[in-house]
Amino acid sequence: MDSVNSVFISYSHKDEKLLKGLKRHFTALNGKVDFWDDSQILAGMKWEKEIKSALSKAKVAVLLISADFFNSSYIMKNELPVLLDAEKKDVKILSVILKPCLFTLYPQLSNFQCINDPSKTVIQMNEAEREIVWMKLITRINELIG
Repeated sequence: MDSVNSVFISYSHKDEKLLKGLKRHFTALNGKVDFWDDSQILAGMKWEKEIKSALSKAKVAVLLISADFFNSSYIMKNELPVLLDAEKKDVKILSVILKPCLFTLYPQLSNFQCINDPSKTVIQMNEAEREIVWMKLITRINELIG
């Protein structure tokens, strides 16, 4: 993972289908950005070491938010604190609200402008609207990494 153009994606495994929909758009920035999510951890790798390494190199963090995201103790105890601390050092945090959840009860995240309006989550959208959200996210990442 190139530390100059690395994007860390934090998500709940229960939202993997939605992550796959997003991943189709990565090729637009192919070669310019290294997108990282835990699906890149292969058998035999030390998964926690890989996650920590990816977190330390991230210049942009994409948070795919749902109730399952908030229910993940690993995300809440290990990923999110590191990303919020890194944000103070210029890591940009981009949130996409996947499913209805109590996002506003988490001020450490709700203070950041989301890619989509939290009142219209990704699963509430039709296919075209979802594609527009993914396109907005990739466009914003492209702007941030220059």
